[in-house]
Amino acid sequence: MNDLVVGKVLEIEGTKVNVLMEENSNMFTYFYNGLKYRGIAINSFIGIIRGPYKIVGQVVKEFLRDVYSDSQDMHYKKNRFERVIEIKIIGTFINNAFIAGIRAYPLIYNDVVLLNEDEILNIITNGKNDKKYDNQNYRIGQTLIDEIEFKLDWSLVFNTHIGIFGNTGSGKSNTLTKIYTGLFNKNNLDFKGKSNFLLLDFNGEYIGAQLLNGSEKEIISLNTRNDNGDKLIIDQKVIWDKDILSILLSATEKTQKPFLSWIIDRISINNQFESIVNEILALEINKTYTRPSHDSVKSLATILSQDFIEGSEEGRYESLQGELKRKLDYGNEIAPFDINEYPISDMKVKSGLPFLSKLRAAMHIFLLQELNNGHYRLDDIQPMLSRLKSLEKSFDRIIEIEDNYNTFESLLTIISLRNCNQDIKKIVPLLLAKMSYELHKIANEDNINKTFHLIVDEAHNILSDSAKAENKGWQDYRLEVFEEIIKEGRKFGYFLTIASQRPADISPTIMSQLHNYFIHRLVNDNDLRLIEFSISTLDKVSRQNIPNLSSGCCIITGTSFELPLTVKIDYIDCKSHRPNSDNVDLIELWKQ
Repeated sequence: MNDLVVGKVLEIEGTKVNVLMEENSNMFTYFYNGLKYRGIAINSFIGIIRGPYKIVGQVVKEFLRDVYSDSQDMHYKKNRFERVIEIKIIGTFINNAFIAGIRAYPLIYNDVVLLNEDEILNIITNGKNDKKYDNQNYRIGQTLIDEIEFKLDWSLVFNTHIGIFGNTGSGKSNTLTKIYTGLFNKNNLDFKGKSNFLLLDFNGEYIGAQLLNGSEKEIISLNTRNDNGDKLIIDQKVIWDKDILSILLSATEKTQKPFLSWIIDRISINNQFESIVNEILALEINKTYTRPSHDSVKSLATILSQDFIEGSEEGRYESLQGELKRKLDYGNEIAPFDINEYPISDMKVKSGLPFLSKLRAAMHIFLLQELNNGHYRLDDIQPMLSRLKSLEKSFDRIIEIEDNYNTFESLLTIISLRNCNQDIKKIVPLLLAKMSYELHKIANEDNINKTFHLIVDEAHNILSDSAKAENKGWQDYRLEVFEEIIKEGRKFGYFLTIASQRPADISPTIMSQLHNYFIHRLVNDNDLRLIEFSISTLDKVSRQNIPNLSSGCCIITGTSFELPLTVKIDYIDCKSHRPNSDNVDLIELWKQ
């Protein structure tokens, strides 16, 4: 036998095994028969020989056993204490191939041996350390304990939902960049026409040369502060949808959403839009004059002042507005007026309006119709009109509507929300997620011909279930959309990657439905508690190590990995290729 024996099996209890270690078994490194062996430490791997099997265990505990067990004699003697380690069985080597899971149990006095680097690599890669698997994996770092190269098997990871978590400065953004840069740099892969990647970047960390270079990458930097930003182009047929517009306007479920759906079912924003709404407007003006109600008169007075009506900005309808307001204030106490004395025949919706202005015009005119029919109250719909008006300027700065346009045509699309206001930061991610998911689901309903990968950095901005300042119904709807994606998306080839420094703020449903995790240092008790209850593949020792991980180190665990591994992720040396999240160098900044 060529193995280096370091102990004997002392006790077995299920998958828990206690091993009595020999003297001089606590060295850091061993060289034996021309092979290098790493010494024993917590989380390291060790072998147990039983016949043709080499049973593999992972060290979880180390302690001293008092041979004397005499509480009356407390004197220290050289031979009084024996070194014992506790291991858990994780797999077996059969014919030099590692197989995860229980295949055999050890017996008392079986030899315990160290594992060489090739065997450890076999365990880490689940047997895929051969050169024939080089096209299937790529390096992202090295294991912390054994300092062995760690390669990520893209075929098992990118068809799953991924979570990357860690406090500020823990290396979370570097890990996100490393795993996707490595994927895009694989020369043997052809993504064109087969996959799309969309990254939502809240802080502008990926708007340079990160992740991917060349024509296959599109960066869209949105800006609600001024008109200097890029435009997000969306297909007209996609956005003229009751669910999408309900998201956009935060429509309430019982009154505003049905009203919006009714409008969408009746008209479209094509070339016939102006003629349809102008015909309805002319009809409803006469109805309001002949059968006035407080709400309809107030609604018509509001329409006369709107910028979507031709001539309103020149004050063409001010006198008619004055009569309507007097009617509101005094009712039947004043003499009736003849509406035909005013230029109502000229009252038309402007042509060539921006998308949201068209929508606002349609909503005002159809609301007037419904008020005349007695189907709605003005107070039910007015809040949605106010939201639309406040959103319009920001929306027109960042979004452009076109016919037959594919928003996600590029291999990698990066949407930067760094210069957007808070409303847009909430709306755009949901709009893009809903739109991309629905389109992808329709295209791949019968057979998956393409994959879509949505990457959300700083995901707590939109996936929090505890945002106090937000409308509850709106927040619930956004979570429902993402929870549907994470529950059902895999069936259609739609996958989600989220990164966050505050996992406890993210919906527990979303956290528990992730398949694979890259966990950097977390110190908050709420975060650690959520990790404990959400991730079933994380063992106790790894969980205890999370608050003490150094920068760049993370614990990798999940359905694509046989066991949790602590890995030091390679730091991206090239400044232009790593995310724009470096700490400020005060020495350089403040030097004279």
